[in-house]
Amino acid sequence: MHKSTRKMKLEGAVGIEGDAKGFKYQSWVRAGDGSKGTGIVVMRNNKGFSLIELLLVLSIIMIVSAMAVPSYLGARARANEASAASSIRAIMSAQSLYRNSFGTYGVLSDLGADYLTDQRLANGEKSGYYFDTTPGARAAYEYTVTAEPVLAMGPSASGARYYFGDETSVVRFSLTGSADLSSPPMQ
Repeated sequence: MHKSTRKMKLEGAVGIEGDAKGFKYQSWVRAGDGSKGTGIVVMRNNKGFSLIELLLVLSIIMIVSAMAVPSYLGARARANEASAASSIRAIMSAQSLYRNSFGTYGVLSDLGADYLTDQRLANGEKSGYYFDTTPGARAAYEYTVTAEPVLAMGPSASGARYYFGDETSVVRFSLTGSADLSSPPMQ
């Protein structure tokens, strides 16, 4: 009847311990007065984790992610800014090549059509920035190129800097709004 039986001593009692349908039970006989008794003892199954342990692990994961996510978003914004500055330089180089070939500066779609820039840049958006380039009043001698972040404010900003370039091949930036010829040059 018993899966396992063994004699045991509990506070002056001699008894038998067994397992029946998931419950631990004990039968005993008191040594002193000879009285008999049976009791069911529910034992904790030590498989798995307690609720407290799970909550503790979840809280640690949340704390680590709360520290990591802002750092990740900041790094992504800085990477977008570096990509935008590089793209401004690429557009300025493409403008020089376009002028050497056609005698005037062009717009982004012209630069993309002649394979002087990649297609994403020719469409005007890349790495969280909007790009635009326009020939000046004297199209053979001047142009401007600008880059503005898609989202400039908030925790998920794609960048904080605005960029400007022209035929002088100097990249300028601003942290307060659209960059122009009076903005400081990048170092």
